[in-house]
Amino acid sequence: MNIGTVLDSVGGLMQVAGFSLLASTLAKLIRIDHPMTFEFAVEIDGVVDAGFKKCDGLSDRMTQYEIQEVNQDTPTQISPYQRQFGYITLEKGITFQGAIEDWYYACAEYVRGSKSPRRDISIIQLQRLPKTVPLLGNQLIEIRRWNLRDCVCVDLTYPNYDADKENEISILSCTIHPKSYDKPLTFGQVGLLLDLLKG
Repeated sequence: MNIGTVLDSVGGLMQVAGFSLLASTLAKLIRIDHPMTFEFAVEIDGVVDAGFKKCDGLSDRMTQYEIQEVNQDTPTQISPYQRQFGYITLEKGITFQGAIEDWYYACAEYVRGSKSPRRDISIIQLQRLPKTVPLLGNQLIEIRRWNLRDCVCVDLTYPNYDADKENEISILSCTIHPKSYDKPLTFGQVGLLLDLLKG
């Protein structure tokens, strides 16, 4: 099963269909091929391996540095600001090739001197397009991306298994802690174009 593929052929398809002006922009879309309907995909070191229903904790807070001057009773706040990154919890998900489990155990079993288990992670917000959109109808596309740097996986919660529900797919959750992350990337112009195509 091909979990995640880039829409390399979008440009050619658009030209054939008479949409050559839109090709360069729509080629930025990322298509995630899997049978599940997840709202978030997780990319570990450039490979999409997991999908989750819920993402919580994507927060970026800044506070001023404080210094204690000898002749002052209270600390003095100064710039620049210090950024603080919270813990990110991904819930109700599946890892397709076990990359998240492997990553968690690499973090848990890390000893000084061995290869660092820190990874660059991308959390991708997905949206399924309406069937009425030409060529891309009913496809999952990327609409927003958070690039997280030097992350560790600090918690992995396995699902509660029930033998009486043999047809249900196991769902897990995990918690990630980044050292930093970039400003989210959005596909604003692509969204406007898709709105026009739907009309």
